[in-house]
Formats: sequence, C-alpha cells, structure tokens
Amino acid sequence: MSSGWVFLALSSTVISALINLLDSHLMTQRMPGWRAYVLICDLLTLPVSIVMLIVFPLPPGLGMAPLLAILASTLASSLAVVLILQAMKSEHVSRVAPLISTSPVFVAILAFLFLGDNFTWQQIFGIAAVVTGAILISFKWDEGVAHFHTRPVLMLLFAAVLVAVSNVANKYALGYMSYWNSATLLFLTSAVFFLAICIRPSVLREVAGLKQRSLTISLALANQAVALVVSVLAYWAMQLGPVALASAVFNSKPLFIFAFSTLAGYLFPRFLPPEHSSRKVILVKAVATLAVVGGLVVMLV
Repeated sequence: MSSGWVFLALSSTVISALINLLDSHLMTQRMPGWRAYVLICDLLTLPVSIVMLIVFPLPPGLGMAPLLAILASTLASSLAVVLILQAMKSEHVSRVAPLISTSPVFVAILAFLFLGDNFTWQQIFGIAAVVTGAILISFKWDEGVAHFHTRPVLMLLFAAVLVAVSNVANKYALGYMSYWNSATLLFLTSAVFFLAICIRPSVLREVAGLKQRSLTISLALANQAVALVVSVLAYWAMQLGPVALASAVFNSKPLFIFAFSTLAGYLFPRFLPPEHSSRKVILVKAVATLAVVGGLVVMLV
C-alpha cells in the first residue's frame, strides 16, 4: 500500500483548517449573511462540477436509488452548511469545529438504530470522550464564569447530525459509483440547489454592496477553489489508503483550527472575531478539542 495517502490526508486536513479560518473571517468581517457568501462560491462550483461530470461520466445502468441517495446527501449537507455559516456569525471557529466533528458519533448511532451494528467497548469509550469534549467546548467563559449558550450549541449539534445523515446516504451511493462520481454529483447538485435559492434581487444587492467588493469576492472565490481541490485530495487519500485511518486524520482538523486560530489571535487580532482568551480558557478549549479528536481516533481506528 502506498504511503502517499498519509501526505494527501494530512495536507488536505491542514489546508481545510485554514479554509475554515478564512470562512470565519469572511462571515464575521465581510459578508452580510450566508446567502451572499454561498452565491459567490457556487458560481465557481457549478462550472467546475460540469467539467468534472465530463471527465468522470456516470457508470452505465445507474439506477434511481443511488441518485436519490446523492440527492438526500446533498440536502442534508446543504442545510448543515447553512447552520454552520450562521453559527460562525456569533461563535468562534475554534468552538464550531469540534462540535461539527462529532458527526461520526451520530453515524455510529444511526448505524446502531437502523443497520443493526453493535457498539464495541472501544467505540463506547471513544463516544464518551467525544461527548465530554463537546460539553466542555460548549461553555463560554466570561470573567472566569462559565456560561452555556444553548441555541448555537444545539444548532451546531443538529448540523453534525445532518453531516452524519449525509455521510450515510453518500456511503450507500458509493456502492454504485466511484468516489469521483459521488464528488461530482455532490458538487453539482449542491451548486444548483444553492443557486436556485440564492439568486434573488435582495441577495444580489447584498453582493453589490459589499465593502471592498473586489477583494471580498476574490477571497471567497479563492477560498472555494482551494476547498474544491482539498475535497479532491481527500477523496484521493481515501482511494489510496485505508478509509478508517484517513478519516481519523481528517477528524484531527479541530486541533489545527485551534492552533491556527490561537496563533492568529496573537498575530492578527482583527482577522477573527474577538474571543476571551485567558490561559484557563485556552487550556479548557485545548483539553476539550483533544478529547473530541482523541475520541474520534479511538472510534475510527
């Protein structure tokens, strides 16, 4: 087995963490709402997905069942994207990432409820660690006092459930097509879905009224272009190496987001929204993030 998958998985994870930091910057500093941001991004995704459909044509004799699974995956992931972007308007990215990364826990629960899979003691231990980390990361600390903000936490956990549903539906579709076919259809259907709901006069006016419009649109398009490349790298890594180990690498992303956002807070304090960052808060967030990532690794490996 080639070891190239390790480089692909790790590089895609690190770059994806940087993409999420720029997502947070754009949503908190430059974009009036998620619709304007998604509109700009999917104006790039649509033509790219059409080219991919030509390069990776669908297998002959493909029935309706896998196509409906892709559609279900798209709808679930699209709603998750909306919730995540909305949460980024009020929550720091280092808090958002660990909560979204709990989706494998919900995948395991869905498999237990609907597919008859059983939990091993290793999975139970991993789930307990993830839940503990998610609870810790959900608290905000103001002047040494912890506050639990229910609405954004529930919003992000629901987004994680939707990501899990999307992954389960996509896994079914992968029984009938390649990773490349699946990625192509997901890009295409999500772009069509978002453009259909975002091409509105009010949204177009929001885009036209952006501050530093050319720079903001360029950043959004560049971010989306890199995100598409990262998706391809991730699919490539899963084709070359063991899916479980590659998934474990991907789920280490909250650690990189925590490190990069902490560093950005010191070097570029206005790049991300302000976050109370005493040593105690940083330590709690670090422990919580490690618990989530460690629990996911235990579950998946």
